[in-house]
Amino acid sequence: MKLGVHVQAAVACGITSKGPWRSSKTPGIQQALSNDYLKAEGLASLRDGWIKLHHSR
Repeated sequence: MKLGVHVQAAVACGITSKGPWRSSKTPGIQQALSNDYLKAEGLASLRDGWIKLHHSR
């Protein structure tokens, strides 16, 4: 809701019996914790690090 997720999607994410790895691909979590949001929070991208490591040679 604060991050733009509808109430129904937030509730569905909260009551799921999936683990964090599987539930990370649900639409509500994808919307709330987008790559842009995580980057703005200062988290490093594993994908960007991998590309930088493998293509800098």
